[in-house]
Parts: sequence; C-alpha cells; structure tokens
Amino acid sequence: LGEFWRPVKYLIIDEYSMISRELLARLSKILNIVFKHLKGEDFDVPCSLYFPTSQHDTVQQNAGSELYQQFSTVVILKSQVRIQDAGWQEVLRQARHGKCSEADLQILQQLWTDAVLVTPRNAVKSKWNTAAARRHCQRTHQQLMIFPAEDTKKGRAVLSVEERLALTKRRFDAKARQVDRSQLEHEILLAEGMKVMLVTNVQTDFDMANGSRGVVQQIFWIPESQKETINAMKERFAFHPHVFW
Repeated sequence: LGEFWRPVKYLIIDEYSMISRELLARLSKILNIVFKHLKGEDFDVPCSLYFPTSQHDTVQQNAGSELYQQFSTVVILKSQVRIQDAGWQEVLRQARHGKCSEADLQILQQLWTDAVLVTPRNAVKSKWNTAAARRHCQRTHQQLMIFPAEDTKKGRAVLSVEERLALTKRRFDAKARQVDRSQLEHEILLAEGMKVMLVTNVQTDFDMANGSRGVVQQIFWIPESQKETINAMKERFAFHPHVFW
C-alpha cells in the first residue's frame, strides 16, 4: 500500500463538494499510513458546507475542523462545464465504477483513430507510418500501394547495377550506425483517402512545403510522353509498385 501511494502528489475527491468534518478526519487518519500527516501536504480538497447534527462536537469533528483551518488556498469555480453527450456521460459513469463495456472501449478508442503522433525518432516514425497505412486500408478497404524510390544521377536517368549496389550498401550502413536520418525514404506507402504530411519542401510556390498536410484523393499513372502508351511506360518502369490488400 505504501509503494502504491508513494508517487502520489495530491488526492482529488470526485463529487464531494460538501464533505463532512468526520469524513475529512477519517481520510486524514487513513492517509497517515503513507504520509506523515495531511498537515503540510498540498492536497486539493474542495470547500465544505457543514450543518451540525448535535450541539456538541465529537473528537472526529474537532480534528476535521483543525484540518480545514490549515487550508490557505481556496479555488472558486466560476463556470460549470458539463458533458452534454449522453453517450459520454454513460462512459464516464461506467469508468467511475470500473464497469466499462466493449462499446464503451470502442468509443474511447475512436479518440485515437485520427490522432497525430509526434516522435523525435526516425525509426519509430517509419513504423508508425507503416502501421497507420495498413490500418487505413483495413478500415476503408482501399488498396495499399508501395512506391519504391527512383534514384537518378545527373546526366543519366537510370543508375547502373554497380551504383545501385553502392547505394543499397550505403543505406544499410547508415541504418546500422543510426546516422544520416535526413535521407529520403526508399519507398512510400500510399492509398486513396489516406492522410499525409510532407517532411521536406517539394514545391513551395504551390504550398507544398515541409509540414503541409492533406489527403490522398486519387492515385493514377501519368505517362512521361503523350506518344507513349501506359503499357509501354510499365515496361520501362524499373520497379513496379507492389499492390496488396
């Protein structure tokens, strides 16, 4: 019990705006198991209204009065903001008693469906992006397309076999040493309806800058030349995108 309460900094008593002196004294006595005394501790206990039931105060009432007199800070609630949604009220009521149903858990999980996660680690970011893309396709039944990067060299459109091997080795060494985090991804996962964010400047004149966010509306092929057919372009395409559900 002591280890459980050791990291606790304060205690909030929910919906006890009119707590009695007796209850406050009993609570203080129980907390003495872990803390030295409620006196001197920064507890956020709300103000109390007390209506005496007898003409004589008991020992517990006197102890509670002494505790109330030790509070030096009073927080006054100016406005009351309550949940209007009936579904959320039911979730909060069930959570208070530890009786959440499967439907309640689904409501809570919906809050994280479209949440934006931020991490400084590049490896974690890549895993999160992959998991989010697969989850999007499972939910929307869209095809997930993997587009490998086309590496080019100045003055030549396609890299040679030796250059590809050297580039692959460089990527492997950089990954093993956890360096060169600024390099571009070697493949991109895309699907229609998926939310995306640019992490580098692409075309600042069209607001395609680092940090810009949007949604993939449509994926289609654009031939390199009007004279080329789509079939001819596919034959010339070095790495065909992998498509799976």
